[in-house]
Amino acid sequence: MDLQPTISEGIVFLLYFSELPDKRQALKVRYPLEEVLLLCLVGMICDCNYINEIAWFGEKRLAFLRRFSRFAYGTPCEDQLGVILASLDVAAFQS
Repeated sequence: MDLQPTISEGIVFLLYFSELPDKRQALKVRYPLEEVLLLCLVGMICDCNYINEIAWFGEKRLAFLRRFSRFAYGTPCEDQLGVILASLDVAAFQS
C-alpha cells in the first residue's frame, strides 16, 4: 500500500490550518493547534464521534499520526482536547 499521497494530503491539511489564530498563550502551548486539528480529522475519518474517542484514538495511533507531524508530547487527553477545541475562533475556522 502506497501511503505517499496520504502523507502529502496530511501535510497540505497542516499548512492550510497553520494560519488559524490560536488564542492560547504561546509559551504554554504543548499541543500545536495544527496537530490537534489533524488528530480530530483523522479520528473522525476513523469513526470517532466524541472527544473521548478522539483522545483514545490519538493515544493508540500515535505512531501513525507521527507520519504527518512530530507530536512531540503525544496527543492531548480528553479534557485538554476539549479545552483546546473550545478556544477556537469559530468564525476564523469556518472561513
